[in-house]
Amino acid sequence: MTGTGVPLLPRVVRTLPFDWGAWPAEQSGELVALARAVLEAGLPDRRLDVAEPPVEVDESWLPDGDLPPDWVDIRAVLLSAERSLPAVTVGQLAAVEAECARRGLDTTDFEEVWTRRITAWVVEHAMVWCGLMVDDVDTLAPWFPPLAGLYVRRRMAVDAAVGALIATCELPGSRAVLAGLAADAGLPGETRERITDALG
Repeated sequence: MTGTGVPLLPRVVRTLPFDWGAWPAEQSGELVALARAVLEAGLPDRRLDVAEPPVEVDESWLPDGDLPPDWVDIRAVLLSAERSLPAVTVGQLAAVEAECARRGLDTTDFEEVWTRRITAWVVEHAMVWCGLMVDDVDTLAPWFPPLAGLYVRRRMAVDAAVGALIATCELPGSRAVLAGLAADAGLPGETRERITDALG
C-alpha cells in the first residue's frame, strides 16, 4: 500500500458494518461489543487543548457577531466528497487539505486535527447509541460509565457522553461518574449545571 493510500483511523472505527452515523435501532451483544471497541479506540490519549465541536454544527459553537470559524467551511468541503469518512486515507485527506488551502482556509496541523475530528464524529454516534438504544443497560457495566467520563474530561464528544451517562443513570457507575463530573471545577459551568440538574 502506498503512503497516500494509508488509512488514518483505527481499524475498528473505519470498518463499521453500517454507516457511521446510522447505528442500528436494536441491541445485541455484538453491537455492544462493537460500541465498546469503537469508544476505546477513539479515546484521545490526553486532554485536548480545545474541546472538539459536536458533529452537528449549531449556534452555540459559533462566535457571536462574527463569521463562522474556518473549521465550519472545512467540514463542508470534507462532507461534500463522495467517500466513506471513517475509511479516509492520507491521500484523500491531503486532497481536502489542498482544496481548503486553495480557498484560503486555515489548514494548520490539518491531518492531525481532522483525523481526530472524524474519529470524534464516529465516536459521538456510538456514544448516543449506548445512551438511547441499549435497553439492557447492565450490558454497559462496568466499562461504559468510566469510559464516558474520560471522554468528558478529555474534551471529545462531551455532550453525547454526558447525555449517555444521564440516560443510563440507573447504573450506579453512571451516577458515580456524573457526581464526580459535577464536582469537577475543571469542566465548563454549563456542563456541570446540566449534570447537577439531571442528578436532582
